Amino acid sequence: LDAELAGGPECPAQGFVGAGPISLAEVVKRALCHDPRTRQAWAESRLQAARLGLARAAYLPTVNATLSRARTGQSIGQGGSTARNDGATRIAQLELGWNLFDFGQREANVESARQTLQAAVASQDLGVQTVFLDAANAYFALLAAQGELAVAREVERINLQSFMAAEAKHAAGVGDLTSKLQTQTAFAQAILARVRAEGAVRNAQGRLAVSVGESPARPLTVDADDARLPDTDFVKGIGEMLELAQQAHPELRAARARLEAARARSNAAGRAYLPTLSLSASRSHTGRDYTSAVPDIAQRDSSVALQLAVPIFDGFAKHYQVRAAEADVDLARADLKSVEQRVALEVWQAFQSLQSETEALSSTEKLLGFATKSLEVAQGRFKAGVGSTLELLEAQRAMADAAQPRISALANWRATRLRLATSLGVNLE
Repeated sequence: LDAELAGGPECPAQGFVGAGPISLAEVVKRALCHDPRTRQAWAESRLQAARLGLARAAYLPTVNATLSRARTGQSIGQGGSTARNDGATRIAQLELGWNLFDFGQREANVESARQTLQAAVASQDLGVQTVFLDAANAYFALLAAQGELAVAREVERINLQSFMAAEAKHAAGVGDLTSKLQTQTAFAQAILARVRAEGAVRNAQGRLAVSVGESPARPLTVDADDARLPDTDFVKGIGEMLELAQQAHPELRAARARLEAARARSNAAGRAYLPTLSLSASRSHTGRDYTSAVPDIAQRDSSVALQLAVPIFDGFAKHYQVRAAEADVDLARADLKSVEQRVALEVWQAFQSLQSETEALSSTEKLLGFATKSLEVAQGRFKAGVGSTLELLEAQRAMADAAQPRISALANWRATRLRLATSLGVNLE
């Protein structure tokens, strides 16, 4: 555990993202290394591990050594004469203290610290999960923006071809000015759409660069191959997934550990009324040296004692500590119930969203195929002089309207898949 909490995974050097598209795995690795939330989570886990060690140290005896040396001077006047008595004192003392029995107070404190550590480790997993999702969403946002830019450029190219064909017809005297102006307007609109898509890509690049610890000015790109879809082998029946989430979700594990820690604190508070038995031992040596005729003194003392401490009255402080601990248990129990409900709803919504996005993928693929075929027919009819400008513009608009939902559906499907996996506590590569 100490090695695991020592400082997180080995991180690549900041500022050395290689040339070419960055992969999702690299994005996640860099985000986990450079996002301050993961550092905070690791630090919290190390803090709770140290507190557990502190609680366990109460079982061990304490040994203290004291060494001191002092010089003294004394002047005594009598009968008109003065006598001076100077000396030095040396003290060496060794003390042992050991709490032998306390009716389980230390055991309850250790259990509380152990459960708090378990909660911190689970919260660390949850923090890593959150950073992972944020980085993945930034990656998919850039992927979608790049796809929409590619569509915008293709639409601009198609509109340019249509405009050039309409202009050639008008120059040859076989096309009217209205058709030329309509295609010219559509071409201008396509240019505007492409400019906006370029701005969206730059914004998405900045967001992804910051998430991996780079400057927002770093022009990152991602793999634009949208034909490869990751597997969904982890998707089971909704009942089985709900049960899996209740066992594996890090937020639930943290809430259960917090409840157990609260119960242990309540147990420790209740046992504070009980007596404690402790052992104490000491050995000391005191030496006094004088410069006068007074003889030197050497004294050795040893003691061993058993002490029984019985709490009788403390102004009701322990009473209120017990009440506070019991209220803390109730709060932790209510928090666990709330988390259980939230995780169940999260799994249900992510599962339903994945089902919808899967159907949307199939629908957008068919829609894009139909729109592309329709545009090819409309372009052929327009060039042959049997198709109208309105027919061509409608086909171009339909193709653009079909291509953009396809890009969005791919990005949403990937993001939803990851959201479902994390809600189940499943680690995906």
